[in-house]
Amino acid sequence: MRFEELQPQTLEQIGSPEANAVARILVAEGRVRHGYRFPDRLQGVVENGESFQVEVKIKEDQLSFRCSCVQSEAGEMCPHVLALLRAWIDQPQMFLNRAELSERLKKYSKKDLVDIILDLADRVPQVRGVLKEEEQGLEEILETVDLIIEDVAEDSLDPAEAERKLRRAQAQADRLAQSGRLAEARSIYFYLLDNVLGLEDRLQNPALFSQDFKMELTEEYCQLIHEDRALERELVQQELEQLENRTAFVRGELDLSEVKQELQGAA
Repeated sequence: MRFEELQPQTLEQIGSPEANAVARILVAEGRVRHGYRFPDRLQGVVENGESFQVEVKIKEDQLSFRCSCVQSEAGEMCPHVLALLRAWIDQPQMFLNRAELSERLKKYSKKDLVDIILDLADRVPQVRGVLKEEEQGLEEILETVDLIIEDVAEDSLDPAEAERKLRRAQAQADRLAQSGRLAEARSIYFYLLDNVLGLEDRLQNPALFSQDFKMELTEEYCQLIHEDRALERELVQQELEQLENRTAFVRGELDLSEVKQELQGAA
């Protein structure tokens, strides 16, 4: 299955009638925004009372999804995922190809890019919120991850709730990646993955966090390495070596072999 092959009837089969009814309303009211198209996935934001970060992937003909809403975190096909897919079927032109956009932006000078961002901040209220949030800086995001991990280690935070909070850092990394700041996004994904697996090793509990969450972190981390043409190879090699010492990789539950081969081939 490819995204180009999706049909409305497919959505009726994979989602409940109630969820599809809500999805149709969300699309009709223009609440699916900031759509991005990748070779294997779609990303976007769906406004439904609050902003939900949504991602849908197709790998080996299998469709998987992620949404920041409670319903999706419970494993259900939520209206926001269906709305993103329905928007893709109805209006594929609204989804930007991030690779092409990144190449275009590289042609602008730093001054031109600053002017574009300021113009967007004047026109689009949501941009102001993103800029304000990213003023926290990379170090502050990583410190937040530290606090969450330590709360779990001290048994003062439930792992499921911690995972939900850690997904906020994941969403921040995704926004950084969408704006072309791939190295910072990769740093966050590495930090999340290393700390999550490190805590499982420390507590000797390999099922502390969900396997889906750990696989998402691994896949996105590898994808950012693949996309970054200005990759700091020595630093990434060190990251990979550190991750490979984690039990989940030693046991083969998670895999970095493909990205390692890619780095070796490019060297």
